[in-house]
Amino acid sequence: MSATAVVLQVRGLCKRFGGVRAVDDLSFELHAGEMLALIGPNGAGKSTSFQMINGQLRADAGSVRLAGRELVGLGARQVMRLGVGRSFQVAQAFASMTVLENVQMALLAADGAQWRAWSRAHPHRRDDALRLLGSLGLERQAERAA
Repeated sequence: MSATAVVLQVRGLCKRFGGVRAVDDLSFELHAGEMLALIGPNGAGKSTSFQMINGQLRADAGSVRLAGRELVGLGARQVMRLGVGRSFQVAQAFASMTVLENVQMALLAADGAQWRAWSRAHPHRRDDALRLLGSLGLERQAERAA
């Protein structure tokens, strides 16, 4: 057990769909600085688990606590505002753009600016996007097609 603080604690999480137990008594703790993976075959309840953790799906039983705050019963928007998000397995770049422009598009989305009519993405947070690429050792790839 890590000596670092528990950031996310899941205890006894359950979800049933009719007679099917999609998730039955899921429990784990995520400590600060730790990475965990939830693996299993199709139909094992992975997506259902994440949907309950992030508030998209109401748990039938159990507890999800973020830094001690109960999340079960909160809506997805409330949970997202507390810092719990989800990324999907299939990520796709915009092939018609450069690597740098793809990072800039991600920053536009993170800033909530992706739907501004007639705004140009090219200048948006260019220096921040370059710093991100640099932190990954990808600065030389910035102008290449994605």
